[in-house]
Amino acid sequence: MNNMFLQFQQFMSNPQQAISRMGIPQQYARDPNGMIQYLMNSGKITQQQYNQAQSMARQLGPQFQQMFKN
Repeated sequence: MNNMFLQFQQFMSNPQQAISRMGIPQQYARDPNGMIQYLMNSGKITQQQYNQAQSMARQLGPQFQQMFKN
């Protein structure tokens, strides 16, 4: 769980670098749906992994909001 928070913080501090590190082409840099589709089409994530991440995000939503509410 700590690793996930660290990755999230790194992403929040420099989204472009995180997107580049994931191997996502620049053309998707401002298109969240395009990024997900690219990751699935390229085999970097599966539908099951996406579903799990989406479920976790819904569960953690209030915690993330509280973290950045300052």
